[in-house]
Amino acid sequence: KADAMYVEDSVSWFWELYSKLPNKPTPIFVIDMGWFPRHRLEKEVESLRRQIAYTLNLIRYYLWDKHLLLTNVRPGMLEWLCLMLGRAAIDYSHLSTRDALEVRGYGKIIALDPSADQPLSRDDVFDAEAFIVGGVVDILPVRGATKMLVEKLGDVERRKIVFHGDVFGVPNRINAVIEIILRARYITCGDIDSAIRAVMSSRDARLRAYVEISRLLRGTPPSERVVNADFYCELRRWLPISPKDFIIAAKMAQAKVVDNLEACECISKDQSDHRRCSAIAGSSPCRS
Repeated sequence: KADAMYVEDSVSWFWELYSKLPNKPTPIFVIDMGWFPRHRLEKEVESLRRQIAYTLNLIRYYLWDKHLLLTNVRPGMLEWLCLMLGRAAIDYSHLSTRDALEVRGYGKIIALDPSADQPLSRDDVFDAEAFIVGGVVDILPVRGATKMLVEKLGDVERRKIVFHGDVFGVPNRINAVIEIILRARYITCGDIDSAIRAVMSSRDARLRAYVEISRLLRGTPPSERVVNADFYCELRRWLPISPKDFIIAAKMAQAKVVDNLEACECISKDQSDHRRCSAIAGSSPCRS
């Protein structure tokens, strides 16, 4: 069944076609705007608007506008969003996220929360009808902000996105989180780690490298805090980290790199397979 349509303006049979579209676009991605009034800096507000715009562009690549739903939309917020989104056909609701999804008939709902107990699984990626992301941008970090937002949702399944067994280094920007789900569902056939690698920024990779170096050298005296090329190559097997970013991460961990990383054999190996697109917009999930 068709999920979207395109017609010229003012055609007589518009509503006949429109009535044939599904009432429940699946999957739907929900950005809960309930935290919006608590943003304290103008930079946070502008960053939130940009991330929503980036998210819409991503959803248009794989699906179409109606697969994005904004909930807890307050008076005046639509005008604020239209400055960036223009005449987008995304869905809005002034209701709470739970009520908005219930009215629309969605069943399996997953709230993405880095503090959740259970990690997102391959089955979750394909089975969920709705994914909820908190509309939180905190340049001045608010501990547990997303958790507080998610706890208001009631009885929904909470999942954290983990990369190589940990949340450190997983991109936390709204558009990046949603891109991970889209890639895992439509390109990497449920391989969440591969989807994350394709979305990670240099900053995300540096953070994860810093964590791994710190763990390796925990309890090591300052004079002995060194890492070598072997450890770098070990990381590169699963982490998209450049020599430059690895050196920066080592400095963050108060460690010294003792080898010339540019000469490492692992540098010459092609590790970009995860960036190859094997699906096009609107394709079906690649579940087997």
